[in-house]
Amino acid sequence: MPLQRLPAWIQLGAFFLAFNAGMINVLGLITVLHQSVSHMTGNVSMLGMALLAGHIDQVIYLAIVIVCFLIGSLISGLILGNSHFYLGLRYGYPLSLVAFFIVLCWLLLPYVPQYALLFACVAMGIQNAMVSHYKGAIIRTTHLSGVLTDLGLAFGYRLRGLVLDTKRVILHVLILLGFLLGGILASWIYPSLKLNAFLIPAVLSLIMSLVYWVIYLRYRHLHS
Repeated sequence: MPLQRLPAWIQLGAFFLAFNAGMINVLGLITVLHQSVSHMTGNVSMLGMALLAGHIDQVIYLAIVIVCFLIGSLISGLILGNSHFYLGLRYGYPLSLVAFFIVLCWLLLPYVPQYALLFACVAMGIQNAMVSHYKGAIIRTTHLSGVLTDLGLAFGYRLRGLVLDTKRVILHVLILLGFLLGGILASWIYPSLKLNAFLIPAVLSLIMSLVYWVIYLRYRHLHS
């Protein structure tokens, strides 16, 4: 299904959500976990390795990491009740919770760093589950496997002479660039800001929440 009606502000929102996740994931990689925070594929693989090696402490911790991401998705589903994007849903709530859990992570990092990052996993679970579909497109903002797959498919279809859905390609490219640029920024600022770098994605999440509430209230006003 083509995305010709996709508003520019949704594309921009997807970019900043991916930017947010790119920052959080890199900060997790270079602080304590040294493993993915925004997606769980590698962590599940590491869990399998730890199980086989009999490293019980790693098994327990990795299982908790995965469960925390799952809890974040659960929270998002509980609040929204729908993974298909719809302007009438109150996305401001989960975005505010993303900010809250990142701040909680930042507050606890100096004392219990390993377990503090679990709250970042919850935040990423919430964000990833907020929007999964829009007009037939699968949208994920905390990992890139699906994005790269869809881009490859789109260009493969174009080589076959089929019509390229430009809006969908632009959306996926923006998510890819957002995640990449977020990671670059996190790597750049961490040597100077250290743990305070976590406050940037927290503030960004809060700003996105406030912006969405403005859009939401305008939408309700126009349709009341």
